[in-house]
Amino acid sequence: MKTEINIFGIKIEKNKIIEFIKICSKVGLIILILGSIFLLNYSVLLSPDDYNYTWVQGSNMTQKVDSVANCIQTAKFFYNNWTGRVIPHVLIGIFRNLNPIIFQIVNTLVFLLFITTITKVLNKKSTFLGLLSVFGYLSFSMMFGEKFAWISGSCNYLWTSTLLVIFIYCVYNYFINNKELNVLFKILIILYSFIVGFCHENVAFVGGAFLVCLFLFNIKKFIKFDLKKKITLILVFVLFCLGAFATIFAPGNFKRVEETDTSFSWLFLKNYLDNIFVLLAVLISIIVVFILNNIELIKRDKIRFLKKSNWKNYNYDIINEEILFFIIPAFIATIPMAVISYFPPRAFLAYEVMFMIVFSKNICFISTKLENHEIIMAIVSIVFTLIVFGKFSPSTLRTNKLYNSL
Repeated sequence: MKTEINIFGIKIEKNKIIEFIKICSKVGLIILILGSIFLLNYSVLLSPDDYNYTWVQGSNMTQKVDSVANCIQTAKFFYNNWTGRVIPHVLIGIFRNLNPIIFQIVNTLVFLLFITTITKVLNKKSTFLGLLSVFGYLSFSMMFGEKFAWISGSCNYLWTSTLLVIFIYCVYNYFINNKELNVLFKILIILYSFIVGFCHENVAFVGGAFLVCLFLFNIKKFIKFDLKKKITLILVFVLFCLGAFATIFAPGNFKRVEETDTSFSWLFLKNYLDNIFVLLAVLISIIVVFILNNIELIKRDKIRFLKKSNWKNYNYDIINEEILFFIIPAFIATIPMAVISYFPPRAFLAYEVMFMIVFSKNICFISTKLENHEIIMAIVSIVFTLIVFGKFSPSTLRTNKLYNSL
């Protein structure tokens, strides 16, 4: 029987009211996120990198980057002398010649695309708690402003990581969920694979590790695919590898390596330690999901569920998916950084993508299991929202105050 509520003499079904509130909450959250990121982008002054990239590299700061040709010239200089990131440096040069408001608006929209796509990789749709969990994760991660407010930082990390997560979303759903693609889209995703592999070294490491694990742990499934699908996936893998090869083995990277210590060091783990709070949240979410997914069996076994003899009886499907295709690739992709001395937290964003995909999925799964407890979920949503924006807003407001005082 449907429950009806009388509002000003009008009878409305309770489930419709709840659905309306959910939609309003999600829209309100998106507006808050857009407003917060735009304010941050509007407030932050040029970073040293933003200023330096205003000039054509190799010209001793005598020639400004004032054309697409100069953007390409600068990108070539970096490719041959410092890094393989051609696409980010072309974008930086373009945005430095446009009105700042254009970058501020576009970068805000890219950020929303970034977190929205993350929530959709393992979920059918983007939910309120899914968006809030990813934004909350990022708010408590290191170097937020350098990854999402700098022109150079955004183009190098936010934009390339957005390319990565769109790539993961498309390939994962095509491979695992057997999503059908038309011929045109297949061609586009194959070409897109090269762009993703070529855009950034860290993206190449993460995307490559993801593809290897995806094929390796699903080899039996791959063998059963029809010939057209096999060819498509093989071409995706090959084109991605070509792009990755082109950026990782750029002449500039070799010159950069010559100037750094390439002996093995455990310092690359520092990014995990610096982000221990959010990574612990991911781990706890995995444990909670496992318990909720096996709650009936655990209730029946009670304390005996910890015994090794009972482990085979539990359902590990959700956990296996998260660990095999996202957690393990993230750790594998970090290994090359053991011989690269410069690995700042902002460069960790591509790796964080994998953890955020898992975290978002887990939060959505937990909320689904507790959907009958509407009041509890509403209180949790409000509290989490206050915590996230309470953490995010002070630094933004301080920066804005500084900006307005200049």
